[in-house]
Amino acid sequence: MNYLDLATRLSQLGDRLAKYSEKIEGEALGRAAGRLLIQLTSFEEHLNSFLASRKSGELFLETLFRSPAARKHLSIDLLKKGLREVVGKPLKSENLSAAKREFIEIVHEKEKADEAAKFLKKVFAAAAHVESRGKDKAFLQKEFIRFGALDDEEFEREIGNRTFGELRRLAAASGIKFTDKTTKPRLVALIRRYSQRAAINIATAA
Repeated sequence: MNYLDLATRLSQLGDRLAKYSEKIEGEALGRAAGRLLIQLTSFEEHLNSFLASRKSGELFLETLFRSPAARKHLSIDLLKKGLREVVGKPLKSENLSAAKREFIEIVHEKEKADEAAKFLKKVFAAAAHVESRGKDKAFLQKEFIRFGALDDEEFEREIGNRTFGELRRLAAASGIKFTDKTTKPRLVALIRRYSQRAAINIATAA
């Protein structure tokens, strides 16, 4: 449905009706006008409901984006992953502010605001859980060994749920050397290589 065409047609009809309103008469035209008024009232109610829901959803997502959890964990990579999972579309923006606007626009266009909010809340909750234990070096080292024992598919799934900051803390606690220029894919490769080596060494020693 092209709503712009509908708006143009309604506007033109309204202008003509206003122009000839005092000259229009006839039962057939009156009955048609009555039916049209009922349909317009119903359409207006649906439109108001949609706009209210859209505005509410936008505000909720914007509130999530301003939350302390978002300030710590929200990234373009996370938004790209969320958009793929929620609506199956790629995120094109490479700037975080623009990416947030694009994310909101697309999920509302596809009427997936609830699913998008659930995804973000789940990811933020998981990140907070890991972060609360992330200061414990012993825990991080155990996580590192556990990663080494996972098969490739399990490892990819686990790594996909971790932020770059979490992976950096994991690597640091496990003695992996990296710099500020180390990219996330490179760090993932280093964690995979050395965690497998550590898991094998422990299994051999046992």
